[in-house]
Amino acid sequence: MLSILAWWAIPIGAVILAAALSALARRVRRQSDDDTISAYRRFREAIANTEEQVGPAPDA
Repeated sequence: MLSILAWWAIPIGAVILAAALSALARRVRRQSDDDTISAYRRFREAIANTEEQVGPAPDA
């Protein structure tokens, strides 16, 4: 009986360890709001620059 519980403890422990490591990695890599805002600002500037280079679309 004890050996069956030990064999079940190995995969269950591995799943719990993987979930904990995944949660820790996600928490460490999370961007701050300032990074997100500046990235969005750079994105909007790039879109505006592209629209300026292409020019207005001709009316059909």
